Amino acid sequence: MAVQTRAKVAKLDATKYHGLDRETLIRIYRTMFLSRRLDDREIQLKRQNKIYFQISSAGHEAVTAAMGLLLRPGVDWAYPYYRDRALCLMLGVTPLETLLQAVGAADDPASGGRQMPSHWGHPKWNIVSKSSCTGTQFVQAAGAAEATLYYQDRPKRSRKPRKPARPVRPSRRRRNCLCFRRRRRHQRRRILGIAQRLLREKIAAALSHRRQRLRNFRPRRSANRRRQHLEISARFSRPPRGRNRWHRSIESYAAGKEAVDYVRQRRGPALVHAHVVRPYSHSLSDDEKLYKTAEEREEEAHRDPLSKFSLFLVREGLIDQKEIESLEAEVDREVREAGDQALAAEPPSVDSILVNIYSPDVDPTSASFAAQPQFHGAPKLWWKWSPPRSPTKWLATSASPSSAKM
Repeated sequence: MAVQTRAKVAKLDATKYHGLDRETLIRIYRTMFLSRRLDDREIQLKRQNKIYFQISSAGHEAVTAAMGLLLRPGVDWAYPYYRDRALCLMLGVTPLETLLQAVGAADDPASGGRQMPSHWGHPKWNIVSKSSCTGTQFVQAAGAAEATLYYQDRPKRSRKPRKPARPVRPSRRRRNCLCFRRRRRHQRRRILGIAQRLLREKIAAALSHRRQRLRNFRPRRSANRRRQHLEISARFSRPPRGRNRWHRSIESYAAGKEAVDYVRQRRGPALVHAHVVRPYSHSLSDDEKLYKTAEEREEEAHRDPLSKFSLFLVREGLIDQKEIESLEAEVDREVREAGDQALAAEPPSVDSILVNIYSPDVDPTSASFAAQPQFHGAPKLWWKWSPPRSPTKWLATSASPSSAKM
């Protein structure tokens, strides 16, 4: 994204950027820009009917790129939300692999072309594929975080090979579990129960929560109900709950670093609350012009984290105009080549539809599972059945005297 601003020559002060050097800051911007260009490429393919669904990560790039910088690829476990494209790119997922999922190719590392686009997964980087990423990933993430405590107390079990599941790789480095989501009102009870368990057991897990300034389809609720889920952790304990603004990657990095350090010390769970915008529609299945005014959309465009961060880099003298244009041209070329390769990739065969759905070694319908039922005690009914009322009797009792005479 070109910015017509003259760069100032300045000496880099690492303490000013929370320890981030120039190369790392430019890497964050490149990842953010790459994520946005992949969104744009998928939107183009959707309008050409070459893919069948698209949901973008636009507006969430600052916090997700910063959080991805804090994770250890292949060591920590991540349960991302569908707008976490920049996070996955920072962990090591390539543009080609993200587009393979969009076209449903057989070489898609997330699910072999079976899962919906933006339902991230990658075995190499410990990104777990989920059935849905609108809140159910919290249950899986809490279980994975609790499993790290189990293997920490039983190191011999972590070295025991398992078949057919992949064995847990023994490592002296402590693994941590991170889960990402956007606020959804119908998930409050689930998050409340998970927060209770994480805090009670002091399970190491970092939760990244994002709230979009403008909601789609529904008006804003009262302030007390909006903030209710943010105070879940405060009811039981006092873990760090960092807050940061959507367009500032450096602030996101600082808040995320505090939370991740707290988790790595095994002090308990941590929550990072980030404010984000959504400059694109919820997905290509709806049009934001139907529920957002022109003023609201213009305001979101001004708060776009991508343009904010590029302007910040130029004004701080960390990059000049020619370097930004060269970087963006390189990313555009990379996305274009990845799109061509993804469109040429082979789709999964029809015969593979049942692969990894059922166990290849265990047949639950075999004779080894045959057994005669053994009853004991008096039979118990979970519910009491009563016959339905006769329709004619109901009509007779409900009819008025005047109608009965008729």
